[in-house]
Amino acid sequence: MLHVEGTELYDTNQRRVVLNGVSTHGLSWFPKYINYHLFNQLSTEWNTNLIRLAMYSEDYVNGDRKKNLKLLHKGIEYAIDNDMYVIVDWHVLEDKDPNKYLPEAINFFNQIAKEYAEVPNIIYEICNEPNGETTWADIKEYANIVIPVIRRHNANALILVGTPNFDREIQFAAADPLDFNNIMYTYHFYAASHKDDFRQKLIDVAGGGTPIFISECGFCEESGNGKIDFESTKIWFDLLDSLHLSYTIWNISNKAEAAAIIKEDSRASEYLINEDLTSYGLYARALFHGENLDDIQVKFNLLYEMKVLWRTRPYLVWINFAIPIFALLLFILILLKIGKHFKHKKIASYDDLLKYREKSGKEDEEGKKGEGNFVGDLFLFLSSFSTLIYLCWRVTFSVPFAYGWIAIAGNLLLLAVELLGFGESLIHFSGMLKLRSHPLPKIADDEYPDVDIFIATYNEPAEILRKTIIGCKYMEYPDKAKVHIYLCDDNRRPQMRALAEELGINYFDRPDNQGAKAGNLNAALARSNSPYVVTFDADMIPQRKFLLKTIPYFVDAEKINENLPQEQRRHLGFIQTPQSFYTPDVFQHNLYAEHIVPNEQDYFYDIIEAAKTSSNSVIYGGSNTILSRKALDDIGGFYTKSITEDFATGMLIESAGYLSLGLSTPLASGIAPSSFKEHIQQRTRWGRGVIATAKQLKFFRRKNLSLSQKLSYLSSVLYWFSPIKNFIYLLAPLMFAVFCIPIFKCNLMDLLLFWFPMHVMQTISIRTTSKGKISAQWSGIYETSVMPFLLLPIIKEGLGITLSTFKVTRKDKVSLKRVIDKGSLIPFVLILLLTLAGIVRMGYMLFLMKYVGILAVVFWLVRNSYYLAMSLFIVIGRDNDGENVKVFATEAISIVKGDGKQADGVTTRLTEHSVDIFTDEADILYLGEPIQLSILSELYDLKLKGTIVSIRNSYHPDVPSVYTVEILDFGGVKDQYIHMLYDRTPTLPQHLRLRDAYISNLWKNLAHRLSSK
Repeated sequence: MLHVEGTELYDTNQRRVVLNGVSTHGLSWFPKYINYHLFNQLSTEWNTNLIRLAMYSEDYVNGDRKKNLKLLHKGIEYAIDNDMYVIVDWHVLEDKDPNKYLPEAINFFNQIAKEYAEVPNIIYEICNEPNGETTWADIKEYANIVIPVIRRHNANALILVGTPNFDREIQFAAADPLDFNNIMYTYHFYAASHKDDFRQKLIDVAGGGTPIFISECGFCEESGNGKIDFESTKIWFDLLDSLHLSYTIWNISNKAEAAAIIKEDSRASEYLINEDLTSYGLYARALFHGENLDDIQVKFNLLYEMKVLWRTRPYLVWINFAIPIFALLLFILILLKIGKHFKHKKIASYDDLLKYREKSGKEDEEGKKGEGNFVGDLFLFLSSFSTLIYLCWRVTFSVPFAYGWIAIAGNLLLLAVELLGFGESLIHFSGMLKLRSHPLPKIADDEYPDVDIFIATYNEPAEILRKTIIGCKYMEYPDKAKVHIYLCDDNRRPQMRALAEELGINYFDRPDNQGAKAGNLNAALARSNSPYVVTFDADMIPQRKFLLKTIPYFVDAEKINENLPQEQRRHLGFIQTPQSFYTPDVFQHNLYAEHIVPNEQDYFYDIIEAAKTSSNSVIYGGSNTILSRKALDDIGGFYTKSITEDFATGMLIESAGYLSLGLSTPLASGIAPSSFKEHIQQRTRWGRGVIATAKQLKFFRRKNLSLSQKLSYLSSVLYWFSPIKNFIYLLAPLMFAVFCIPIFKCNLMDLLLFWFPMHVMQTISIRTTSKGKISAQWSGIYETSVMPFLLLPIIKEGLGITLSTFKVTRKDKVSLKRVIDKGSLIPFVLILLLTLAGIVRMGYMLFLMKYVGILAVVFWLVRNSYYLAMSLFIVIGRDNDGENVKVFATEAISIVKGDGKQADGVTTRLTEHSVDIFTDEADILYLGEPIQLSILSELYDLKLKGTIVSIRNSYHPDVPSVYTVEILDFGGVKDQYIHMLYDRTPTLPQHLRLRDAYISNLWKNLAHRLSSK
């Protein structure tokens, strides 16, 4: 039995005893370290003779008392079995005043003292670190009650009594000691925070005869984190040795703090090796071994030191990451700028070719470009800067090594996706910043060459083809005899031949369907000879100015080449104009968003394609495209070995040395897939086709493709692997929220310093670089909605299981009644239910357990649930009102009533069979009244007859109404009316509405669906 004599401890044989060992952290927080094998190692290999069991009083009183007591009993038994002394520590850190839970403390110590009354190994620490406004008088009051409870069962038990201000003010106990024998007073220090003045206090009090026990100490700052000061530690332990003072070192756990002996990512609990120990732990073990403090060498570990900083001063970690990243990016940017000045004058893109055109005002234009380049470079720099800092943090600190292989694998998989995403976005955004406008060159009328127009068809209805053919016939050209229109029918239908004859165009068919669409176009190539070829899908209706706004680029390029040496000439191979749509796509229609969001493909065709001009990697989209026949001849015609023959053909043309140009202005429009099923079918074909083509053509090995071209193609291919990325993004937060597997570690400060800046930059970048065509919200909806259906096909294609045949996207009329594919709802319902369950669980942890570190997971889950809910709405669909084509445009009109009275006005909406009109005169027309309607402009002179079938009255008596006229007689000019209808950029939104909010879109969909029931 230990007893106190003067200031020192002695055993029953009157030998002086100095105890040393480690303290546990909260028993219930790190229970795995309460085990026999670890205690045995600490006793036999670490040369310790003491273990401190920290029972947090707050956790004992308000937590699982039975569990805490069970852990304490296990710890005591393991210590006894390994011949160690054990401190039973009543840890009142959070209570501040030990009297707060005085009845519970009495009960606790009475129970333990009674059970271990005959055990000499037990030391009782009745109040660890009283603090706040607690005085020595408060502590004495508490001790005078609790100590007799213990002594009732063990009259000679060694008892440790805490002192005010976190066990630092031992002078009060020295001046007014307790009236009990075998008492020692506790003193705590942390070497990095407590220096000479604290050591002098200990010297003075101990020298004055007061018995002191260092029941807790550490090498770092008093917070348990911060810098580890080994020099101050050596001075402290030299002092303890000279005063023969016993001590325990805080703490044996793998907590993410500097004072943890075990590495945070260590999974060991029963036996610790060097690799499991922190620098702090290695030093502690050396102390226990009695090594000369001056000889203890702690190996510097940069990662460990960074982790210490991360736990204590994460802003310093941010700075440590930021400085080299900033310097590296700045160095790369300077190298790129210098490289441009020394770049060989090789024409690598259409933009390069334009530099050789003689024109006035060049310096001003270049100046504007320079200004735009600076802003763009700055934007790309900041975006890359914030993302690289985030990725450095992810690689260094976020991997949960201590939580098992599933957590580690999940984290690394998510990290791989993030790294690939960063690479893709870097290529993508750097390309977007090179977006340039390309004004239409001026050429003489006699310079316009012959052009062949190929309209490819397989199973599309005649009424759809009729509109496209009419659009082609109405295209303006200086010499219309040079425009040759061909209907290329790959289904050998008599009605198609009859339609071509009726409209006065050429008709091609062939005996088989070998090579599908590419074979069909190749057959047309062989039977025509114009130097330029235009390809249109069956539903794509060109505007009147289509040829006038495209062909001059080819002529101008040839004129530039004429002034260049033969070896420097680069000819324009093809021009891709946007594929726009006059019908709402499934997202616009099914989400009641036809007035707020552009078509899902507008971003690609209007922005991405135009930006790819700078790297000469414009993708041939199969329609609305003008191609050089010579370029096609040089590559052997349209590529027939891929289901995405257009993507392959464009790549081959560019790799053959030809230039490509993407224009941003829509010049033709068609029909978007009318159902979600058809949308998925189309995207599956595109995705699998692009991946298969990339593997077939081995574009990364092609020596005649530049690095910028290869990277651009790589970005296009990687995009189609997005379903894998989005699946991981949906699953990742569920691993923790539902299955309790933390696949990454972070706290609130990590979110603010590392994740939030990157998230803001990504959100801004996608909105800015897309010119308002897309946002993070709509991108998330698009990608989430297709993920379950593209995931397996994309994985199959990636593994080489190729799709050799495909279905042509149907262009039939939309059914009025929606048809819900219930099977398609299943993946969204399942994931949404899991996500909502995760939100509930995280909400409990956030609000009841005050665990603010999960805010990132909560945000992630809420965002995912929004995307999943909107995806459900897309699959559920929406009934159609029968008016799939609605053109909101103002055309000047003249009305003649049956009684001869006339009025002027404008159209507000046009369909293929009706016109909404607005006039300045109120109550001029009545329901059922027949009228004659004239639409007059420089291009059209249409005289129609119809009947008023609807009147939408205004709310003000002086404001005229809007009248709907059902057209009964087109006066023989229906084809002209149809062309007038489509001879424009579609009137569906071309840009996102600025205040396009998450909540309003969700509420709108809920409201519409609830009101329709």
